[in-house]
Amino acid sequence: MLLVAFAVLSYQQRNMITGEAPALSGVTTSGKTVQLNNGEVTLIYFWGTWCPVCRVTSPMVNEVAKHAKVISIAVASGSDAEINQFMAENDYQFDVVSDSDKLHPTWGATVFPAIYIVDAQGQIRFKTSGATSSWGMKLRLYLANW
Repeated sequence: MLLVAFAVLSYQQRNMITGEAPALSGVTTSGKTVQLNNGEVTLIYFWGTWCPVCRVTSPMVNEVAKHAKVISIAVASGSDAEINQFMAENDYQFDVVSDSDKLHPTWGATVFPAIYIVDAQGQIRFKTSGATSSWGMKLRLYLANW
C-alpha cells in the first residue's frame, strides 16, 4: 500500500520544479502587493476553490499563515470578488493572488493543491502535492531555515 501511495505521489509531483524559485509577485484579491523575497522562508500554495483536497488543506495553510509567510495562488477560481467571498465564508486569512497570469505552469503545478517551501536563499527546499498536515508544513518551514 505504501509503495502504491509513493508511486502516485511521485507521479503527481513529476512536473513540480526544483532548484531556484522563479520570481513571484502579484496583487492579492484584496489589493495588497505580495512578493517572494530572498532572505525569507516562504510557503507557496497553489490551490482552487473548486478543489476538494484543497478544502481539506486550506484550513491547515490558514493556521500556518499565522506564524509564517504564505503566498497562495488560486487557480481557475473565478473573479477576485468570488475568491474573496470564498475566503470570507471559510474565514481564511492568508494572502491570495488570482492566477489570471497563469503562474502555476511556471512552477510545474499541475495537481492541486501544490505546496512549495522556498528557503531564505530563494531555493525550493520542499515540494508536495495533495493533502498535507499543518505540522508537516511547519516542520518543512522550520527545516528550510537551516
